[in-house]
Amino acid sequence: METFCKNGGFGQVVKCLNLIAGKTTAVKIHKDGESESILWEIEMLKAIRSLDTEKKNIIKFIEDFKCHDCSCLAFEMLDKSLWDLIEKEGMPLSLNEIRPVTQQLMVAFEALKGLGIMHLDVKPDNVMLVNHKDQPFRIKLIDFGLAHPVGVLETGTVMQVLAYRAPEIMLGLPLSEAVDIWGVGCIMAYMYFGDHLFPFRCQYNWMRTLLHLLGQPEEDQLNDAMHTWKYFSRDHGSTTQRWRLKTPGEYEDATGVRAKVLMTFLEFSENLEDAVEGWSEKQDAIEYEDTMAFLSLLKDCLHVDPARRICPGEALKHRFITMIPHSYSKW
Repeated sequence: METFCKNGGFGQVVKCLNLIAGKTTAVKIHKDGESESILWEIEMLKAIRSLDTEKKNIIKFIEDFKCHDCSCLAFEMLDKSLWDLIEKEGMPLSLNEIRPVTQQLMVAFEALKGLGIMHLDVKPDNVMLVNHKDQPFRIKLIDFGLAHPVGVLETGTVMQVLAYRAPEIMLGLPLSEAVDIWGVGCIMAYMYFGDHLFPFRCQYNWMRTLLHLLGQPEEDQLNDAMHTWKYFSRDHGSTTQRWRLKTPGEYEDATGVRAKVLMTFLEFSENLEDAVEGWSEKQDAIEYEDTMAFLSLLKDCLHVDPARRICPGEALKHRFITMIPHSYSKW
């Protein structure tokens, strides 16, 4: 072992030297021995081995082994995470920097969709820069610890950190590969604003932010969802009897959890569109067109209804990625 890289809920990642190959590797050491979750992760990693991970922008899995009763997974060594880059430099990225990262993520998720695999933990920490000095913004997707085949997880299973959690997980609806595209949309927003679009701590505040930025889920979604009762109520005395967001007090009465309603950095924007347009400084016509293309793809990724969310193959043809002007594009 050369150096310690990071801690996680699973255990540790350490930088090691492979004495046979003479290469530096990243070794993920699981603290729970040979648990079911580790075996599942290994199964997902072996399935992904069928891909050309270099072309598909996915971390290369080398091998699994045991050391002192710990389960270890060896991977290629990468540079630093997207979170490290933005948090430590304290600056959002430009659209010309956001574009290649988004494009590479869509390539990765198109490949995973072909295998019928959901990553289920899309966040800036799990997007790694390969070698930022020599290959700026060349990235790879990492950490398949929560990955599952489509259709395996029971409806209502809670996955993902809150700030990057998709509406279908919050509401308790069936999951599909669209859950990862929501994560890509949240990462796009994080790169653009330099801050997380949704809160990390309070589920009620998350739902309140969703309605503020993107609007309320459709009535049929709320009718079908397992967890609608936590966040929404019907006023039975009204003529419409449509769902409405509960007050913080009603949420606490229903769940036993006190809502922590905190102001977000986008609190004074009318919606996501207003936030994106108002964030940029004065732009010329070409820059404005590019911002509108970015906003269009962002909204497609963050569609509240997963059935209407853009798929990765369609996203790769979007004008923000291709840079084909709107007037020449079918988009």
